[in-house]
Amino acid sequence: MSNFNTFNLYLLSLKKRLQERSREKKFSSSGYNISLNGIQPHRIFESSNIFLIQDLINSDPIILNSIRKFTTNIWKITNLEENKIKKLHNFSWLPALNIKTEKELACLIIDQWINNFANYNSKYWSLDTLTMRLIFWISSYEIIFKNTDLIFRSKVINNIVKQTKHLYQNINLVDLGVEKIKSLAALILVGNSFEQYEDYTRFGLNNLESELNNFINKDGFVKSKNPEDLYWTLYFLVLIKEWLILSQKQTPAFINSYINALGVCFKFLRFSNGDVPLFNGANHVNTEKFYEFLESRGYEFSNMDNIFCSYAKLKSKKIELFIDANNPASTLYSKNFQAGALSFELASNGIKFICNSGSGKNLGEELFYLSSSTAAHSTLTINDTSSCIFQKNSQIRKYFGNSLIEKYSIYKKELKNEKEQIQCIVAHNGYEKKFKTLHERQITLFKTKNHIEGIDTLQCRNLENNSLNFSVRFHIHPNIRITKTMGNDILLSSPEGDGWIFRSPQIPTKIEKNLYFGDPDNIKESSFILLEGNIENKITNIIWHLEKAK
Repeated sequence: MSNFNTFNLYLLSLKKRLQERSREKKFSSSGYNISLNGIQPHRIFESSNIFLIQDLINSDPIILNSIRKFTTNIWKITNLEENKIKKLHNFSWLPALNIKTEKELACLIIDQWINNFANYNSKYWSLDTLTMRLIFWISSYEIIFKNTDLIFRSKVINNIVKQTKHLYQNINLVDLGVEKIKSLAALILVGNSFEQYEDYTRFGLNNLESELNNFINKDGFVKSKNPEDLYWTLYFLVLIKEWLILSQKQTPAFINSYINALGVCFKFLRFSNGDVPLFNGANHVNTEKFYEFLESRGYEFSNMDNIFCSYAKLKSKKIELFIDANNPASTLYSKNFQAGALSFELASNGIKFICNSGSGKNLGEELFYLSSSTAAHSTLTINDTSSCIFQKNSQIRKYFGNSLIEKYSIYKKELKNEKEQIQCIVAHNGYEKKFKTLHERQITLFKTKNHIEGIDTLQCRNLENNSLNFSVRFHIHPNIRITKTMGNDILLSSPEGDGWIFRSPQIPTKIEKNLYFGDPDNIKESSFILLEGNIENKITNIIWHLEKAK
């Protein structure tokens, strides 16, 4: 069946490539670009402000310094990395400029961009880049539209109309989930802001409801199983609602309903310092400012117990531990999925100690694939094999990302919250087919002792094969110092002076070098603790402890 699915995906990817070439020829034609021209709106309504989009703003000093140093034309710059060039063209840096001293500079850069890229360009008119550019141009009202030259304003508006029409006509090409929701938000914003283009708002809202119905589970969690996707979905829904309020339009009931459902998940699935856990394609994003904004605007969400939206949460005082107890993502939303079954992240006093490696989705094919493996997560592997099998064909991966050939299932999920301890037991069958082995993880947080006990249990029906070995990795956040003691214990210490001791009574501990992808677009060196050995019995228990350093 897997070979059949691979063949079908390969045919679909070839079809997509041919369609892509045909579209590229069409989009690059003079006739198509002329067809994008529209009527200039009579009025522009200021339906947005910078505060609302603060979490989207890019303050990368490399980009800002390049902008401030340019002499003739920033768009001829060649010494920036590809990902930074993309961010330069999406204008997410625009609100980071000083409106009092750099307004003229900003307008000059926009004017030059239009001079160079007014017509379709495959790189800089990609729908994700174009979407962000529309949001930032319209949201930067005081920079672009207030007290600026009439000819310049008209030039910008005409180009916004042109880009918006391209997005509207090709919205079906946008990736499902967060990217689609973001693009629909851009259409809604244009419709809110430009008189005579209100149809974009109606179109955006109608399609938004359909996308949310498909993307969000009954429990309010996203089908990609990605906490970062959860955050951005909620973020854009709140953004849309606030835009509608600013323009004195009624918020559809479905938006309020989904904001509430997503908000409950969001409140549950975040560390107290605002970070989201790095599960299933998530990278670092701090939600603290957004959370404060929600509170200031009166958004209130219910508290959930220790297990919700297929994640377990063990919390006592200032100790927080999240465990991934999810079944794999839905096929349509598995593009950035990772094989991190039963992995966990640990934070203490708002400082993350143990984590997953994050996603290399912005760092090229090889690193993306590496970061998706089970070995890149704080969990157990057998023979360094991932718990689910991803498609390796580069042609297929280009269009479908981490499409799954074989999935695992979570067959046990229990949580006990007692006076003295919280215990989670979760198990998956990802190694059953290949190695006839099941993996069960039990993690217990002792509330009064600041002590965590973990037991990884392997049930093996393949003892004839003596070549089976296990590896249990505990990835350490790059900000944490790691030191091995004389007694084989490992000391984890933060710059703030907080510390934990890791020990394993039966298995020697090792420290190995690692790469951390959690910061978007950057790679950091880190380390992981390694426990490894052979599977020699029907039941193998790997016991480990984490104890708060005194």
